[in-house]
Amino acid sequence: MTGIELAGLDSSEAAGERDEEIVSTARPSEAIAALYLRHHLSLFRYLRARTGSDDEAGDLTAIVFERAFSSMARYRPRGGGIVAWLFTIARNAALDAGRAERRHRLVVEPARSVDAEAEPREPVGLEETVMKREQMADLRARVDGLPAVQREAIVLRYAGGLTARQIAGTIGKSEAATQKLLSRALETLRESYRDDQ
Repeated sequence: MTGIELAGLDSSEAAGERDEEIVSTARPSEAIAALYLRHHLSLFRYLRARTGSDDEAGDLTAIVFERAFSSMARYRPRGGGIVAWLFTIARNAALDAGRAERRHRLVVEPARSVDAEAEPREPVGLEETVMKREQMADLRARVDGLPAVQREAIVLRYAGGLTARQIAGTIGKSEAATQKLLSRALETLRESYRDDQ
């Protein structure tokens, strides 16, 4: 790839500017390759939270980049930039798949950094494994109980790793409204835990 910097997964404004530069200056095949390298993990995590398996999330991630490649000429910068555009495509692909399969199961797993995935894990005992699964099932149920827009914002934030600005661009709200939406969703989750104690 000529002159295109691909190093690092940076969520800063500079990364967004690099994404915009890549799309505006590189050939479409180079641009989509660069965007894939920069964003496929966060898109996969988001789609994994929206689907029932790694295979489904992988298939949908591929669909996202196919759709992005075919519509790249029509891309116009707006709130949230390239990341919001890609996550909007991902959200629509997940909705399409959910309608096609007539099921939609939310799975929330904490986002891990690329470095954390490479680190060896300590052996975990059966009791600890069962407790973690129960805690995750409880969290999934609580997140499933949120209103749809709050649930979507939480999944975009914690599974996809998006900023409030990027979430706003994805769900079509202002950044301030998105920040309030996230705050309310988190407060609702906190209250549900407090009510159980």
